[in-house]
Amino acid sequence: MKNILVPTDFSNNAYNALYYATQLFKEVDCRIYLLNVYSEHSELVSPSRQKGDNRNLLVQLQEEATEGLDQAFHRINLDAANPKQLRKTILRKGHLPDVITQVVEEFEIDLVVMGNTGHTDAIPVFMGSSAIKTVRALPKCPVLVVPREKECEIPFEIAFTTDYKHNYDAQVLHPLTYMAKVCNAAVRIIHINEEGRLSNKQKANLNTLRDYLGDIRHTIHWMPDFSSKTEVINTFIKELGIGMLAMIYYRHGFLGTLMRERVIKRISFEIDVPFLIIPESY
Repeated sequence: MKNILVPTDFSNNAYNALYYATQLFKEVDCRIYLLNVYSEHSELVSPSRQKGDNRNLLVQLQEEATEGLDQAFHRINLDAANPKQLRKTILRKGHLPDVITQVVEEFEIDLVVMGNTGHTDAIPVFMGSSAIKTVRALPKCPVLVVPREKECEIPFEIAFTTDYKHNYDAQVLHPLTYMAKVCNAAVRIIHINEEGRLSNKQKANLNTLRDYLGDIRHTIHWMPDFSSKTEVINTFIKELGIGMLAMIYYRHGFLGTLMRERVIKRISFEIDVPFLIIPESY
């Protein structure tokens, strides 16, 4: 992962994701691009600016975004200076998912790291709308969602949730194996015991998975089928002190279903660790 994209709205949440990215890849020669996207629907932040007509508003928004990027750029270079990392800013006008898709292709981005809203004033939610839209818009790029304003440490253990029902290949598993190697982390494979025993296909897929993990430390865990998969995953993360959760995003799988559900149905899947979402067509 040589090219990393971090979208920002200049919030503390977004800066937390940027800082985490710099620490996660501290020993890696890489490029980190800090992206801000604005449109006529964006809100002016500075109280000294007054809204004018649409043309003047866009000029004001552009000026404000430029200032915000400059400030974030200088702040991260003060907080986490690193000669191994080439850091650049990108400012674009448009719709966030569309722009991210364009930038990922243009700059050959290997990973998008973004902050997660994490909760509203009323109830906790699984993932903010911007993160969900980004994941859906990127069929070939993994996304790492960082919890809201939480100081995250480099993981020593990565939980990988799977049902063994899909075939694995080296390309799809690359974000997981790469992350494990960069962090020198063990992979804890979670399988929720719904069927009692694995089918022949599931057994073959499990063996393939273990082959691709190779010399990466890993263990297999069968978890009881609680009332919900989200409860199982959260319990596993808390009991084993997991530092990162990874999952392949199959549109018709568990994660795809979760992201299509209404917020009220997703409240039990609030997680406090970074979440690596790997596209099935990566």
